[in-house]
Amino acid sequence: ADDMNDQIQRPFGVTRDAMSIFCKVFVHDLAAMAAFYEDVFGLVRIFEHSDTMMGRQISEISYQAGFPGGLELTLIHYHDSTGPVVGESVVGFTTTDLDACIARAKAAGGTVHEPIKRIDSMSLTVAFIMDPEGHVNEVVQLDEPLAAQK
Repeated sequence: ADDMNDQIQRPFGVTRDAMSIFCKVFVHDLAAMAAFYEDVFGLVRIFEHSDTMMGRQISEISYQAGFPGGLELTLIHYHDSTGPVVGESVVGFTTTDLDACIARAKAAGGTVHEPIKRIDSMSLTVAFIMDPEGHVNEVVQLDEPLAAQK
């Protein structure tokens, strides 16, 4: 197995006994957003959970990390939600075919908010894909794909 540092080619580590292992995005329509993320990004469910969080009923769907040591993504829904809340997060994805990813997103009801941008200093091309509720997904195509994508 490749060393995590070899896969990402960026420094890693923390200064305290705490590491980020997952992130959650609040969605209004859990089933519809799950379908979008599974179709567009190929996410794989690892579990579904319902509970009470801070006095409110929630349901959530969690997805496995894309590579060993990567972050898990969870879509979370408050049962008393009255509509989507957007702008609270940006979820980052990497792909080896940005055009195909954008096409899948558009076919699934997503949009691209601004023109695709090339960033030579970071050796990547980036697009901001909005899911059907308006959540921002930053999708990058690296000039040299991650080891997990080869």
